[in-house]
Amino acid sequence: MRVVIEGLGEDRALRTLVNGKVTTSLARLRVFATTARVQFASETGAKGGPSAHCSITIDLPRRPELHTDVTAESLRLAFEQAFAMLERQVERDRARGREERRRPKKYYLAKRLLEPGASSEEAPAPPPLGRRLLRRRTA
Repeated sequence: MRVVIEGLGEDRALRTLVNGKVTTSLARLRVFATTARVQFASETGAKGGPSAHCSITIDLPRRPELHTDVTAESLRLAFEQAFAMLERQVERDRARGREERRRPKKYYLAKRLLEPGASSEEAPAPPPLGRRLLRRRTA
């Protein structure tokens, strides 16, 4: 995975913190990302308001990208808040996928229950494999 950090300037401490945190956290969460883009911007806030802006974009293969934007008082605080939002988003996405795998689709279950001798107590049997499919899988 490639981490691209833009708009940080010469702040090496924050750059190493961002790089380390993004790589270790995404590896721990089992998100196989291709590119992580972290962009920082310092703007003049209206009437002395928050002026540091951080946006994080994670590119995932075969899935929509994950994106967060936060404006805070300092660059580090903006990054911490944006990264916390991103971790919650990844965890929510993983929980949704886990929930979808856990429960079979209603049409699949209805088809299995309509078979002769089927009951709702037993687990559905896997479909029988023909000789051709067995040969393809082993070869």
